[in-house]
Amino acid sequence: MDDLCRPALFVPMHRRGSDEEVDMSRPPTSAEEYLRRVRLEAQSCPSTVVADVDRDVFRGKQTIMFSNSTGFSPAPSGYAPAIEWQRYQAASFSELRQKLGHHRSKVASQPKSGRPTLPRLQEQGGWCIFCFGDDFWRRLRSRRGERTTEEEQENSDAIATQEAGIHKGVPPLLSIVSAMEQPMVYQLLEYHIEWLNHLGFSISQGCWLFALIACLEKPLLPEAASMLRTLARQCSALRASLETSEDQRLAPLNLLICLVARYFDQSDLADNG
Repeated sequence: MDDLCRPALFVPMHRRGSDEEVDMSRPPTSAEEYLRRVRLEAQSCPSTVVADVDRDVFRGKQTIMFSNSTGFSPAPSGYAPAIEWQRYQAASFSELRQKLGHHRSKVASQPKSGRPTLPRLQEQGGWCIFCFGDDFWRRLRSRRGERTTEEEQENSDAIATQEAGIHKGVPPLLSIVSAMEQPMVYQLLEYHIEWLNHLGFSISQGCWLFALIACLEKPLLPEAASMLRTLARQCSALRASLETSEDQRLAPLNLLICLVARYFDQSDLADNG
C-alpha cells in the first residue's frame, strides 16, 4: 500500500552522511529527526492489532439488549407450502404486476373525472366501511375501545341505507386499484395491517392485501419494506394460530408470506418448505 502513496515530503531514514541508528531514548533535535522517528515507529507497528478484551467485565453494565429474532413465527408441521409452490406463485405474481402496471399507466393518462369516487386519504373510517362494510368498522372501534359519536353514528346509518354492495364492502376491483396513486396505496396498506392486528384475518381482507401489494412500485421505499415485513410477521402469527391445516385461510396467508419473502426480497421471512 505504501508503494501506491506518493510521499509529500521525503524523510531519510538516517542522518545525512551517517549510517548511525537513531537513538530513540533521546529527544529529537530537529523537525526532520522528529519525522524520521515517526516513520520508524510506524514501521515497527504490526499491520493488524487485536485487543484482548474481557467481555465479562461489561456484561453487568449493559443496559440495552439486541435480539437477532425477526419476529417471524415458523409454520407448524404440515402448514408450510412447498418451495416449488412458492416459486410458482412469485413468478405468477410478477406477470400479474406487469399487466397491472400497464393498465395503471393507461388509467393515469385518462381524465380523473372518469375514475371511481374513493374516500379521502386520511379517512380511515371511510376506507374501512368502503372495503368491508359498516359492521366491520363498528367491530373495529369496539375492539379499540372507542365510542361512536352521534355524528359518526348518523354517517354510519346513512352509509348503511345505500346500496347493499357498498354496505357490505367493495372488493378490490381493477377500476379501483388502478385509480390509486402510491401515497394512497401506502396509506391504505397501513390501514389494512392495523385492522389485521385488531380483528384477525378473513378472505376478503386477503383479497385487499394482495391487490395493494400488487400495486406497490419497486424499488421499495423503506417504509414500504417495513410494512411488508410487519404484514408477513402478522400473517405468520395468524397462521400458527389456525387449529387445522384444512382451514380455508391457510392458503391466502401462505401466499402473502410467500410474496413478501420471495418477490419483495425479504428472504429471512421465507418458509423453507
